[in-house]
Amino acid sequence: MLIWLHASRTFAKIESDSLILQRVLTYKESMPAKLDGIHTNIYIRYYFKTEKRNFTLMAIPSMYAISRGNREYAGESYSTIYIKDNVVKESTRQLNTGTIPRYKNTMTTMLKYLLPDIYNVTILDNQILSPFNKHNLNLYRYDITLLTNKRAEIVFRPKRYNTQLISGSAIVDRVSGRVIKIGFNGEYDMVNFHVNAEMGKYGLRSLLPKTCDIDATFHFIGNKIKASYHSVYDNPIFLPDSIVNSHDSKLMAEVRPTPLPESIKQVYQKNDSIKAKTDTVKVKKEESKWKKILWNSFGDYVINRTKGNFGAKDQGAFRISPILNPLYLSYSGRRGVTYKLKLNGSYKFSLNRDISIEFKAGYSFKQNQFYFNIPIRFNFNKRRNGYIGLDIGNGNRITNSSIVDQIKHESLDSIDWDKLELDYFKDFYVKFMVNYDLSNKWSVKPGMIYHRRSAVNEAGFVAANRPTTYYSFAPSLEIQFRPSGWSGPIITADYERGVRIGSADMDYERFEFDVSWKKNFYSLRSMSLRLGSGFYTSKSRNSYFLDYTNFRDENIPGGWNDDWTGEFQLLNSNWYNVSEYYVRTNATYESPLMFFSRIPYIGRLMEMERIYINVLFVDHLHPYVEYGYGFTNRFFSMGFFMATRNKDFDGVGFRFGFELFRDW
Repeated sequence: MLIWLHASRTFAKIESDSLILQRVLTYKESMPAKLDGIHTNIYIRYYFKTEKRNFTLMAIPSMYAISRGNREYAGESYSTIYIKDNVVKESTRQLNTGTIPRYKNTMTTMLKYLLPDIYNVTILDNQILSPFNKHNLNLYRYDITLLTNKRAEIVFRPKRYNTQLISGSAIVDRVSGRVIKIGFNGEYDMVNFHVNAEMGKYGLRSLLPKTCDIDATFHFIGNKIKASYHSVYDNPIFLPDSIVNSHDSKLMAEVRPTPLPESIKQVYQKNDSIKAKTDTVKVKKEESKWKKILWNSFGDYVINRTKGNFGAKDQGAFRISPILNPLYLSYSGRRGVTYKLKLNGSYKFSLNRDISIEFKAGYSFKQNQFYFNIPIRFNFNKRRNGYIGLDIGNGNRITNSSIVDQIKHESLDSIDWDKLELDYFKDFYVKFMVNYDLSNKWSVKPGMIYHRRSAVNEAGFVAANRPTTYYSFAPSLEIQFRPSGWSGPIITADYERGVRIGSADMDYERFEFDVSWKKNFYSLRSMSLRLGSGFYTSKSRNSYFLDYTNFRDENIPGGWNDDWTGEFQLLNSNWYNVSEYYVRTNATYESPLMFFSRIPYIGRLMEMERIYINVLFVDHLHPYVEYGYGFTNRFFSMGFFMATRNKDFDGVGFRFGFELFRDW
């Protein structure tokens, strides 16, 4: 009898615990299907203390402003924001005070932690898997303690130590499953953090924090920065719309919802004291002024990202990548070291019309080639994805296929691509297109493209009595079909027809078909699939170039999670232009918890792992296959690849790219 009673109580406790956890996991589903967004005022207070620093701190995005000078900085901001689906859609900072020079934003990567989406698959924007989402249930262990008739505590810890997982506890409502308070610890992107959030009580606000506090420590190459944040939502004081980015400390004191802690008061007092002394010192004023200007300019344009707005109502925006940025440095065995630079700008005429321009440039040290691309886009109807586009660039070097045809009768192994310098051409192009979505499933994009291809080794062509420059002009048409809308597969058909006009003397006809699909699974897992084919039905008799739209060197389809998906890594670049047809397929599977994540110490650093399979059929390659494995951590991405050609081993290689501070 005692054994039966004990078993009954144990079963009852297990049942009670499982029901409480189930209510928490399904709490968000109890909300109405359609939730209106909310406008709210948010107050943020921050404090930075530099315990250790060296010259490398200035190279870290947003940290340049505190890389010298004082060891302690503090500040506050007061903003009006619009939140929809736990995402800040609009934000206007009305007050911004503090001691950081020129009121610069510092350690901005931490701001997303102030709005944790605890019921979503990921707590942050595609980062950190939440313990309170049913799809992550198998990643955590839970211990539940009943506190009162209405409250319980849930302690959670990961089954595997990984940077995408957290540990902590939450106080929950036993009846509804609403999280009342939550605290969790983790480590991501070289930041150790502890977050405490008190959630709202009713409706949509119960999915959002009422207050949120963060204590964080950043470590990098001998630098150690401690940071703390305190945020309060739903502040009752609304400021006039005319107040934007004001530095009025008196007004900040009026809207401040909670008193300042003593540590921040001391930082403010010290800063005021330094300002008072500076105002009385006139010695070497001019020299200090120019030194300050040069130092700030160096930080703004060389180290930091430069961005801003212009126009009467900030309709325009621009963004310039820093000159010294490891994120734009990459390496592959085929291309060597490559460095890139990006600049972009935009201007908004209305909610439905805007214009954007981007300048992307890079230099391949191994290929000794500078390349650029300038896409310009005018959106005349954003609701229908209607835009007019102009794309100018110099592309990758291409081979003259008519010369390749002359040596096709030779055996494949006898072709030495490195010595065929006479076949290499520089490619300058101009594309014009107009796109319009007829519906959610159909799009049409007519256009035209102009190519000017000039020989790299002009002297050799002159000696061989061959033209050094070739021109082509072709109208084009692309039709896109999306059977399930934008969330499903995308089927694309491309047609291009070369015509003789002016100096353009190449006539050809080309068809291409492409199917791509990125299927997102839960817990940050996804599968990217692509199948494509293209062929020429006619071409000029004397000279022509086999140049495809969807099969070209460094062709990166939009929508993938990384730049290596959908691209052949070890394929010699000449193979893109030697066949009158191609059939290709690419597949990539990615997950944050795959192989390396299971290895102690190493696994905790893994953010994402990927498996690649790429298959190609062209003339002489039946088939060419690449197998690859790649991973991403806080420092870099690396991929290892092996290739086979006609079932024979064809080589191995790897790719490397920096990931440092990508989300900063």
